[in-house]
Amino acid sequence: MKVAVVYESTRGRTKAMAEAICEGATSSGAECVVYDAKEFPGFDDICGLALGSSTRMTRTLPMVKRILSELPSLNGLPAAAYGSYGWSGEAPDEIAAKLAEVGASLVESNPIKAKDFPSDSVLDQCRALGGKLASSCQK
Repeated sequence: MKVAVVYESTRGRTKAMAEAICEGATSSGAECVVYDAKEFPGFDDICGLALGSSTRMTRTLPMVKRILSELPSLNGLPAAAYGSYGWSGEAPDEIAAKLAEVGASLVESNPIKAKDFPSDSVLDQCRALGGKLASSCQK
């Protein structure tokens, strides 16, 4: 059982957030794997999920959009949404809404968002999020 941190990024900003989330999960004792959205193998053997996308032209990027369209019932799986943006930040909100709709248990009521490259404080929030996902795996 592991925390899966899935991202789609255009400029490396959302990827940096994904890596910080996984760092937080690992430092809290969980196994964690970061997946580019196009390589995400699915929901088997995961105990927590962080799903993130950059926002481009007010939209979630296509591979994460596909994952969202194919989500199974998540039956209380601990999950979170995150992402970066340049002008607007709709993608993380769309992800969080869809995760909740299919029965995930959101460990944060609001997704973590970063305008442009994530600041140190945003990366700290990402690490803390990873820690929350790790804790939910150990229950």
